[in-house]
Amino acid sequence: MRPTRRREFAELPPSLVAEVERRLGAVRGFEERRGGFSDGVLGVAALAGGERVFVKAVPADGGDADAYREEAAVSAALPPGVPAPRLLFTDERDGWLLICSELAPGRVPHEPWRPEELAAALDLLTVCARELTPAPVDGLPTVAARMKGRCELWQDPGSARLGAWERDHLARLAEAEREWESLVTGDTMLHFDPRFDNILIDERGTARLVDWGRACVGPDWADLVCLLLESELGDPDPEEVFTGHPLGRRAAPECVDALLVTLLGYWTRTAVLPGPAHAPHLRERREHSRRATLAWLGTRWA
Repeated sequence: MRPTRRREFAELPPSLVAEVERRLGAVRGFEERRGGFSDGVLGVAALAGGERVFVKAVPADGGDADAYREEAAVSAALPPGVPAPRLLFTDERDGWLLICSELAPGRVPHEPWRPEELAAALDLLTVCARELTPAPVDGLPTVAARMKGRCELWQDPGSARLGAWERDHLARLAEAEREWESLVTGDTMLHFDPRFDNILIDERGTARLVDWGRACVGPDWADLVCLLLESELGDPDPEEVFTGHPLGRRAAPECVDALLVTLLGYWTRTAVLPGPAHAPHLRERREHSRRATLAWLGTRWA
């Protein structure tokens, strides 16, 4: 994945850096990390005592700020059993919002997935579903609320560029879209963005999930669907991976179809839009997910 152009650590206001140093110790260096699509500061701060922490910061009035605030609230409430780095502190001053957390050990998995890395990610989602049901955070949006206004397409496609398969199945797509909010429900807190670059796998094969800015509440199998669509899966068949996983085996087929229809509508709408100037490759990522969703749904409806 091509790198996102980010802001420099030196752009942070001195008062914010001073707060980091007051809490944790002098910052001796900063290493930017790749991944994601935010143009804020994002990377690893090396401290005088030898510790390293993860720092991310954005302008407090920017488009990503609310997601950062949500991420901080969710991270602070994660149960100890969730494989994720712990939040250290947040701070907002002089027009910037900063989140500082433990540095998750390990590396980002490869894309396409390697078998052992995919297995680690699937184990991770099993643990998360267990630890996050029922949702430990109050006030989170449902999946339907998170997607509202972003995925509606099939009942009124207008001038959208549809392929032959979508046109041939438009009535069924529209029917599923009408019902999806009542089908894709549950009481599990979802990450809802488990891309490969939001997962770190350590040398023992333990995977951890980072970046909780899109958390919502829904069925425990929904993150498994997203995992299989948001990154290059490689050779494995998503249907076989899904139905071979305990979460997927329990999922009602009509509910899974409803989420796939919704995600296909979202990515069909957004894949034609240009990516932001700092991350033009976001368009390619959306197009990949659109194609992957179309192929999987086509297999299920064949």
